Amino acid sequence: MEAKFLASALSFLSIFLAIYAQSLDKLVPNYDNIEHQMKFYDIRHPLVLSCNVKDTPGVLIWKKNNTDVTQVPSLKGRFKLIEAENKFIIDKTDASDDGLYSCSINEESRNITVIARVIVRVPSNTAVVEGEKMSVTCSVVGTDPQLSWTFGNVTLTNSTDRYILKADEDNVPNAILTLDNVTLDDRGDYKCIGRNAANDYGVNGTNTAPAIDVTTVRVKGKFAALWPFLGICAEVLILCIIILIYEKRRNKSELEESDTDPQEH
Repeated sequence: MEAKFLASALSFLSIFLAIYAQSLDKLVPNYDNIEHQMKFYDIRHPLVLSCNVKDTPGVLIWKKNNTDVTQVPSLKGRFKLIEAENKFIIDKTDASDDGLYSCSINEESRNITVIARVIVRVPSNTAVVEGEKMSVTCSVVGTDPQLSWTFGNVTLTNSTDRYILKADEDNVPNAILTLDNVTLDDRGDYKCIGRNAANDYGVNGTNTAPAIDVTTVRVKGKFAALWPFLGICAEVLILCIIILIYEKRRNKSELEESDTDPQEH
C-alpha cells in the first residue's frame, strides 16, 4: 500500500514539475502527456499540433523527423499551417502520420512525439471443423501496437494449452492465433486486445481503455457436412421407390385391362 502511494506521489510530482517547467518555456506545445512530451490521435481523424510562443518574435517552423513538413512527401497537400494560431493541422490522418514532430523559432525548439492510437479488427465469425486447425488473424494499425488474446477469463499465451501466438507478415507480435485439434469446448468468443503508449500513458497520466474486437468461433462436428449429403441421398432413394411402386401398379393395371377386353370372333 505504501509503495503504491509513493509511486502515485512521484508520478504526480513529475507531472507538476513538467507543468511548472512548461510555464517558464518560450515554446509550449499542446501535449496530451506533458511528462513524456506526447500527442495522441485517432486514425482518420484530425491531428492538431500547436505551439504557444512566449515573447519570441519570428516565424514558427514545423518539422517531422527533422525534416521541414513542407518537404515531407507523405504530407504533401494533406496539411495546413495557421500561422496566427501557431498550429499545424492534418484534417484526415493516416497511421503513417505518427513520428517525432517539432516546433522551433529562432534558437528555441520543442519535440512532440505523435502517436496513433491502436485499431484492431478480427472476423466477426470464425468457422472450423472439429479436429482441424483454427487460425485467426488480428489486423492492427497504430504506433508500436502490443497485442494480446483472451478466451473467457483466460489470457492466452504460447504456454496456454494448445494455443500458439505468432507474428504476422508485418512482424506484429501475437497477431495470429492458432489452435490445433479443435474440440467443441473451444467454441466461444475470442478477444484481440491492442494497446500502445497512448493507453499506457494516456492524457496526463490517465490510462485509457485498449482497443478490442471479438470473433465468435463456431465448431462444426466432424460429420456435420455428411448429414446434408445423406439427407439428399435419402430423398433420392425415397423418390426412386415411389416411382418404382407407381410404375409397377400402372403396369399391373394395364395388364388387367388387357385381360378383360372382349375377344374378337
